[in-house]
Amino acid sequence: MGHPHFSFAPFGLLYCLTLFSFLAVFLVNRLMFRHQVDKRTANDAFAVLKYRYVSGEITEEEYMKFMTFLQR
Repeated sequence: MGHPHFSFAPFGLLYCLTLFSFLAVFLVNRLMFRHQVDKRTANDAFAVLKYRYVSGEITEEEYMKFMTFLQR
């Protein structure tokens, strides 16, 4: 049957701690990244709107209408 004094208990505990640590880091990163995406999306919309106005793709009236819509 092998060696009766050898146990896998320390390795199993180390494996579980490593697995849970990676899982915790992954979840924290996902939550932080999702929060950053929400902020970036709002800023990107304003940047695109400003670019379209400056490049002449939209008129001043359209620019103002979209700005009021985005600020809600």
